[in-house]
Amino acid sequence: MSEDEPLGAEVDAEVDAEVDIVLWLAASARPDPPARLRGRIDAVVAPARAPEPVARDRPGRLLGAVALALCGAFLFQGVGNLVAGDWIADNLGEPFSGHAYREGAIALIAAAVCAAAGAVRRSWSGVSVLACVPLAVSLGVHGVGEIGVFAAGVALHLTQGLLGLLLVAAWWRDRRDTPGRSREEGA
Repeated sequence: MSEDEPLGAEVDAEVDAEVDIVLWLAASARPDPPARLRGRIDAVVAPARAPEPVARDRPGRLLGAVALALCGAFLFQGVGNLVAGDWIADNLGEPFSGHAYREGAIALIAAAVCAAAGAVRRSWSGVSVLACVPLAVSLGVHGVGEIGVFAAGVALHLTQGLLGLLLVAAWWRDRRDTPGRSREEGA
């Protein structure tokens, strides 16, 4: 044991010396580059910087609110079909088909994502309108047939139909805004 101790002490001394050197190098002051070099670097890097997010691609408040409301209605129906499909079928007096309810629920959740896209970017609102309005209006028309049969279905489907029509109106109003003239900015 006594023979190993001098060797261990030498290794410890070497490691301590290397650690001290590394710490000194890491803590040493770094010189600032010359002003001309900094100017040349800034001239090359400045054009390559990412552009700031443009506020013009944000949808108007009305379009965003209607798109999110329609997203919520589609999501509510989709999750409801996944969770309580048999209860819905019983209240409608129709046979329950788990496979059809699951596939319909997945499609409604996908439509909810499309509706939400219209609330995120103005450039995506066209996709939101094209994908969601026909579905919402057809569900609204279908809801009329449920009057007197299933009150919850009537309320949900008529709401979806109304939101579909509001989404078209809000999109039409929002797309007429130009970057220089926005209804929300009061210009």
